[in-house]
This record gives sequence, structure tokens and C-alpha cells, in this order.
Amino acid sequence: INMYLLSRILFALSRLAVEKGFISAPKQDPFPLFATLVWGIVLWLFEYYPHTLQPSLQSSMNYLYHDSNVWHDISDFLVYNKPRTAGSQK
Repeated sequence: INMYLLSRILFALSRLAVEKGFISAPKQDPFPLFATLVWGIVLWLFEYYPHTLQPSLQSSMNYLYHDSNVWHDISDFLVYNKPRTAGSQK
């Protein structure tokens, strides 16, 4: 909730800064640049400093970028795609 509120507060402060004339209004929608910057930083941290990420984000990123590269059968898609150890082979 706090992270959600922080993003909304930053958005509101940006609008206020434009309204008060502290910064000029963007000529195009800044969201694509913002999203690129945020995901770029997350990917960089995940690649080089994964221990700095919050554990649930680490887990999600591992699932998306490592575990999902392995396909055993339809259960990987329907249940949970996790690497299997030698003892858990079907």
C-alpha cells in the first residue's frame, strides 16, 4: 500500500509542479519513459545485485526469467513451473 501511495503522491506532486510553473508540461505522455526506466533498474538490479531486491520480487523475477525457461509437461503451465530435482522426475 505504501509503494502504491508513494507513486500516487509523486504523480500528484509532478502535476502540482506543472500547475505552479516549476516545470513545463511534458510534450508527450511520460509514462512509457517512466516504465522503461523503472523496469530497466529492476532488471539491472536483478542481474547484478539480486540480494538487494525484496524477497518476493526476487522470487517473481526468478520465476519469470529463470524457472519459466524449463518446460516439462502441461502441469508446468497449469500448476507451477519450478525446476525439478533428480528425485522429483516423473
